[in-house]
Amino acid sequence: MQKSLYQDKIFADYWNERAGSDGEAYKRYVLDPLMFTLVGDFKDKAVLELGCGNGYLGPKLLQQSPQRIIMMDISEHNLAHARAKCSDPKIHFLQQDATEPWEVDSSSIDIVYSNMMLNEVENITTPIKEAFRVLRSGGVFVFSVTHPAWDLFVYAQERAGLPSIKIKDLGGYFWRGFATFIMSGDSKNTPGLKEKYKQEFAVEHYHRPVADYFEQLVQAGFAVNQLLEPELTKALLQNNPRFAEYTDNPIGLIMYCTKP
Repeated sequence: MQKSLYQDKIFADYWNERAGSDGEAYKRYVLDPLMFTLVGDFKDKAVLELGCGNGYLGPKLLQQSPQRIIMMDISEHNLAHARAKCSDPKIHFLQQDATEPWEVDSSSIDIVYSNMMLNEVENITTPIKEAFRVLRSGGVFVFSVTHPAWDLFVYAQERAGLPSIKIKDLGGYFWRGFATFIMSGDSKNTPGLKEKYKQEFAVEHYHRPVADYFEQLVQAGFAVNQLLEPELTKALLQNNPRFAEYTDNPIGLIMYCTKP
């Protein structure tokens, strides 16, 4: 079974406070607006969120008038926070290891939506194949991951003698393996977290080149329609000026795929 720090209640509680009801700033101001635009129409669709985290997207998805929503996550603690945010009867909560066969019927879903989850697991073959299986013909798989070029930016800084306080144990661009993403401290939106939790959290972060995602998608049968490397928005930089150091390279990667 895939192990995840989100299965630890203390970290899940920390993450819930950090992400809040709107999600972290980069998702709120960059990823989610682009991904919602790519999907376009959620109305009367069956939606599965792969790796729902603390469930901040539940209410936002409901505003799009879907037929039903499955919020799926490996962590019972994440799902508890998700349930607390939204208990609409259209939402079903599924505790599921994404790297094992999903307890979801084949050809029953219109949209699989995943935000920064596949970059935390070594095995992307199973979740990509399962996304293809559960989607109906014409269904959409849209997901975001950490851009490996951002990892490379951090790695290059370390090679130049500037140790990173955010990601540890990275290799070069073509290296494949686990590093750790360090989370701790306060942010503009979550003051007091550092004092409350008094520890750092080392979250699983799996680095792979872009081609690995593309290869697995094509092998599963997906058509890869769009690949986006989002630039930082004015809203993000105004809300979180710390992102200014990353204006020259992408942080995230979005892929928009369909099942023929």
